[in-house]
Amino acid sequence: MIEIIKAEERHIPDICNLWLEFMRYSEDIDPIFALRDGPVPGFEKEYLRPVMQNKNGLVFVALDRKKTVAYSNSQVQEPPSVATRKKWGLIDHLFVTKDYRRRGIGEKMYAAILKWFHARDINRIELQVIVKNEAAVSFWRKHGYLDFQNTLYRQF
Repeated sequence: MIEIIKAEERHIPDICNLWLEFMRYSEDIDPIFALRDGPVPGFEKEYLRPVMQNKNGLVFVALDRKKTVAYSNSQVQEPPSVATRKKWGLIDHLFVTKDYRRRGIGEKMYAAILKWFHARDINRIELQVIVKNEAAVSFWRKHGYLDFQNTLYRQF
C-alpha cells in the first residue's frame, strides 16, 4: 500500500536519487536539462533543504512500505509588493519512479498537495511542464490545468 507523507531528513538521499532520475528523464526529452557532474550536493543544499525548512514549502514522498517511489515539491509564492495579484501555489516537481507509474500514485500525491494548498487559502496553482513531455502534459490537463504563459527561446 502506498503512503504519502511529508518528507523527513531520512528521505533526503532517496529524494536526491529520484531527482536524478527525473532530470535524466527530462534530458532524454530535451538535452537542455543535462546536468553537470556531481549535481546532487548542490540540489540538496540549494534547493531541497531550503524548501523542506520553509514554512511555505512542502516536500512529500510516496512510500511503498519503506521504499521511496515518488516525491513532490510545492511552495506558496508571494507576489511582489507592486502587484495586485494574491499569493499562489507552485507545484515545482511531482515525479514517480518508472516502475511505479500508472498506479495512481501521482493522483494520491496531487490530492495531498491540493489539501495542503487549500488549508493555506490558495486558490490558484501554477506549474511548468516540458512541452514534449506528453505524459506530464496529459496528467495536468486531465486535472484541469490550462496554458498560462509560454517560454520562448532562440538558440544561437
